[in-house]
Amino acid sequence: MVLRIENLFFSFSESKNPVLKNINLDIGRGEFIALMGPNGSGKTTLALCMCGIIPHFFHGKYKGKVLVNKKNILHHAIHDITRDVGVLLQDYESQLFLPTIEEEIRFQMENFGLSADEKIAELFSDETFSYLLKKKLFSLSEGEKQKAILTSILCVNPDILILDEPTSQLDRREKEQLAKTLEKLNKEGKTIILITHDTCFAKHCSRFVVMRHGEIVEDTSDMTFLSKSSIGALGIEPEKYQWNTIKTCKSAEEKTKISIKNLNYKTQTPVLENINASIKNNEFILLLGGNGSGKTTLVKHVIKLLDIQAGEIKMNGTALEKYSQQDIVKQAGFIFQNPDHQIFKNSVEEELQLTLDLVKKENSGKKIDEMLSFFDLEKYRNKSPQALSAGEKHRVTLASVLVSEPEIVILDEPLTYLDFDGKMQLIEYLADLKKRGKTIIVISHRPGYYKSLVDRTFVIKNRRLTEQ
Repeated sequence: MVLRIENLFFSFSESKNPVLKNINLDIGRGEFIALMGPNGSGKTTLALCMCGIIPHFFHGKYKGKVLVNKKNILHHAIHDITRDVGVLLQDYESQLFLPTIEEEIRFQMENFGLSADEKIAELFSDETFSYLLKKKLFSLSEGEKQKAILTSILCVNPDILILDEPTSQLDRREKEQLAKTLEKLNKEGKTIILITHDTCFAKHCSRFVVMRHGEIVEDTSDMTFLSKSSIGALGIEPEKYQWNTIKTCKSAEEKTKISIKNLNYKTQTPVLENINASIKNNEFILLLGGNGSGKTTLVKHVIKLLDIQAGEIKMNGTALEKYSQQDIVKQAGFIFQNPDHQIFKNSVEEELQLTLDLVKKENSGKKIDEMLSFFDLEKYRNKSPQALSAGEKHRVTLASVLVSEPEIVILDEPLTYLDFDGKMQLIEYLADLKKRGKTIIVISHRPGYYKSLVDRTFVIKNRRLTEQ
């Protein structure tokens, strides 16, 4: 066994309730395992125990054994364990330290006493990756960051890979490339533990371990497991689940809500060129494009997070520069790809109250109660958002933006970290918002979820915007 877990219990220092309860798990060399389950079930916490971050970095009440290649993680420092285990964290940005990806990879390899020159030369000859090496971290898309971190982990050639939501920010092409890479590594004898809500990606695995409420409730090698409708009760989206069952009848109005004319934007190189679009009241717009194509950059212009270099944007017929930032916040709610980018307060309730204070909304208590109930966050009302799982954080950011009932709702990959129930809830909520006349823009690599809601689809490719 390359990894053995015996009678593992863990609770964080500030919590009375255990996050992990009596976990027993044996993983053999060369296994390819999907670790699945609903938000908050303990998957990420278990992954942190497998690589020694718990208990060496995150402390709490720890009981039981975790053995990596027969080494008890309690008796070995993290740097010894990570020679065997490579980890892609759910919070992938916490693994970035240096200005460029080339420096990041050198840093990773030199920490293990490995020469980086040959590997860097190999990556420069790879057309699918070389363009990233010299780019500044602040200029990378979320998907490009995730791809870069995963590459730096693979460069040191660990025996065991633990990947926490590795496809969360990747487009379809990048996901296919990653699947081929992992299958190749697995055939070469690497042990891979994939933590994911992505059922389509999990089908590449040969064993499925399901967690719920801190316990392992299913452990199977049945290759038909992901296609069974019964797994929905475990918080897992069944493969080929049909998402086009919600029907909305309210059609878009003739009045223009957002108009974009001849928008251009560049950093070191052009990002957007001659962008033109007109979005009407009550339209549901789907915005597609590959990683780094400029989707997030475009919507950041709409909400004044980026200055217009050339061109014009109007909201409700008024030029965007005439709006204050507070005016924009009242009109438009925006949810970032990464939930950590918009969490500011010490409790979930305060996070929602912050939005309502910004827009000066009255009767805030009732609205907060409604949103906490809808997004199943009532039990976390007084808890720090930073103590929650990525999926739970994502629900907090959704609730904190939607609590003010903005007329325009812009969501950047809103389903990324959500489990099956969370996805269903959000799709139903978006259908309700459309019926209430809201204008909705969704950026996504997964258009199938929105089939029943979409009025029009736009694609950004080669810096240009076209309508499908």
